[in-house]
Amino acid sequence: MTMLKIANWNVEWMNRWFTADSAGAPQLRRSEEVDGVSDLPGLCGRVAAVIDTMAADIVALQEGPSRKSEMALFVEQFLGDGYEIYGPAGKGQQKLYALIKRSSTAVADISRITVEHGLDFEDDWDVDIDRDLLLDRYGFTRPPLVLRITSSHGRDFRLINLHAKSKYVHQGERLWRDPLRREEYLREALEARRRISAEAMRVREYLDLCFADDEQAALAVVGDFNDGPGFDYFEKRYLTHGLANTLAGSPYIPPRMLRHGFVDEMPKELNWTAVFDDFIEEVENRKILLDHILLSASLYWNAGVRASAGLIEHDIFNAQVREDLPGEREKLPSDHRPQSVTLQL
Repeated sequence: MTMLKIANWNVEWMNRWFTADSAGAPQLRRSEEVDGVSDLPGLCGRVAAVIDTMAADIVALQEGPSRKSEMALFVEQFLGDGYEIYGPAGKGQQKLYALIKRSSTAVADISRITVEHGLDFEDDWDVDIDRDLLLDRYGFTRPPLVLRITSSHGRDFRLINLHAKSKYVHQGERLWRDPLRREEYLREALEARRRISAEAMRVREYLDLCFADDEQAALAVVGDFNDGPGFDYFEKRYLTHGLANTLAGSPYIPPRMLRHGFVDEMPKELNWTAVFDDFIEEVENRKILLDHILLSASLYWNAGVRASAGLIEHDIFNAQVREDLPGEREKLPSDHRPQSVTLQL
C-alpha cells in the first residue's frame, strides 16, 4: 500500500511577482514594484518553506503565474528545482498548476487530461446565465487542470484542480451601502453566483461521466471554490447554490457522492482557510472555508475503513507569518491557508 499526500493552496496573485510577459524571459520584479511588499525574495522563500514543510507528493496551486516559465523560475530558485510542473490551465493572470515532488516514491506516472468521456473543459456550453430563459454560450473563467495519476502500487485516480469564478464586484461594498445602488450590486453579484453554479454543474457532469464509466472511479476535486463571503445571504434569499454542495453530488446516489477530505477532522475554531470582511452580513475578519478537498468513496474508504486523513495546515502556515514586516501583503505567505489529505492507495 502507498501513502500519498496531496496539498492544495491558493497562493495569492503569484503573477504579480514577475515582470510583464512582454518583457521577455521571466524575472522577479523589484520588491518596490509589488504593492505591500518590501522583500519579494523573502516572501517567495516563505511560500516555498510552506510548500516544502508540508512534504506533499502533489501540490495543487491556484493563482499561479501566467507563464509556466515563471513557475519554473520560482521552483528552481526557491524550491531547489525539487518539483516537476504540470500546467498551467486556465486563462489570464491566475492559472492552475500542480507540482509533483521529484523525490516522491508514491507517484509512478502522471499525465494531463484535456478531453475525457466527450467533455472538454476548454469548450463552451449552453446555460442560462442571466435568467432570461434563453440559453447562453458560457465557458469556464479558469478551465480546471485535470490529471491522471498512477501510484507506485498501480492505483489510478483523477485529480481535478478547480478555481471557481470570483464573486468580486467592482466597488461592491460601496454599491451595497448605497440604497440607491444596492440593486446594481445585487444584479452583478447574482450573475457571478450563477456563473459559479454553472461551473460547478459542469464539473459535476464530468464526475458523473466518470462514475458512469466506473462506479468505483477514484476522484479528488481540490481548489478554491469561492463560496462566500455573503454565501448564506444569497443562498437563503436568492436561491443560489453552494459550489461544494453541488460538486458533492446527490444523496439519491450515495456511491457517487464525494466526501470532504478534512472538514470533520478539524476543530470548529480552526475550520477556515481565509479571512475577509463580510460587508453583507456586517462581520469583520470573518473566517470562512473557501478551499476544499473532496474525495470519491473509493479514495475515502478502503474495505469500510477510512483510508484518508486530512487537515488545514495552520501550523506550517503560521510558522511563516511575519507580523514585523511593514507591507500588508507580505506579512502572510498568502491570504489562503493550505490544506492536505493523505491517501492510502
